[in-house]
Amino acid sequence: MRDRYPEPGEMSVRRLVELIGQKLLITSATGETGFSRLVGSPDINRPGLALTGFTHRFLHDRIQIIGETEITYLSSLDADGRVRAVRNLFQFPVYCFIVTKGFEPPAEIVAEAVDSDCAVFRSPRDTTPLIHDLTGYLSEVFAPRKCVHGTLVDVFGVGQLVTGRSAIGKSEAVLGLVERGHRLIADDVVRIRRTGEELLGTGDAILGSHMEIRGLGMVNVPVLYGIRSVKDRHTVDIEVRLVDWNQKPDFDRTGLDRSSTTYLGVRLPQIILPVLPGRNIALLLEVAAMTFLLERRGVDIPAELDMKLIERMREPSGG
Repeated sequence: MRDRYPEPGEMSVRRLVELIGQKLLITSATGETGFSRLVGSPDINRPGLALTGFTHRFLHDRIQIIGETEITYLSSLDADGRVRAVRNLFQFPVYCFIVTKGFEPPAEIVAEAVDSDCAVFRSPRDTTPLIHDLTGYLSEVFAPRKCVHGTLVDVFGVGQLVTGRSAIGKSEAVLGLVERGHRLIADDVVRIRRTGEELLGTGDAILGSHMEIRGLGMVNVPVLYGIRSVKDRHTVDIEVRLVDWNQKPDFDRTGLDRSSTTYLGVRLPQIILPVLPGRNIALLLEVAAMTFLLERRGVDIPAELDMKLIERMREPSGG
């Protein structure tokens, strides 16, 4: 399935339940109360200290997780004490509550939640795995993102973002890579999301695994080349920018002059590749990927060759 994530700022509690509720095994203890609330942060919180009355630093603008510790504390209080403890939380607008480990949500929390139009969920899952899955999902939902005009392809495990002006031959070059056994992630519109210090690229939900090839129209890649020819997502590791041969006269011919570009604050290596009729661009893209893999392992071929040439020039002449 292509990208399932909503746009940033559009994650309602209802949408959260639809997309990840089954994985979290959550069911509502308050019907559809609070389902229209918007979740505005990828962070979560456990409100143990706030239950005791210390709400000075209560992080209310997060999903609240009620685990065994909180349930045990509430169970140690009498009825009036539980009401006071729970009301400490509902002084603030809270996205929703999730009670873990199969505990039944305390009646006091359910009553206050209904009055405050706030959802309360229960889940049989242990607290730590649930937090891990929920945090990972929300981090992707709220990650910075942008759309880029280009084609993303997996070449030997390297995510190559092929960019350049319209009609320069990006799709044709990548189609050549697919013919060689590499995998298409996205064509024409690449949706890039930052996760930590990495960039993750996906395709457009409508375009799917189609490519536009001038003269042929729309090509369905998995139908022609098999399901192994496509992939839903991949890291964006390097940008290869295709330019016209006569665009600049001083293309790097040694590999020593490295360039880079930045997307969403993450710096990527960039290769400027001139296009000329007769050049096998697909082959050059393969070489670019293999060179990138070598450099990751500390093998810098241009620098090594440069060092050998310098050493040769320093040798005394035989005469």
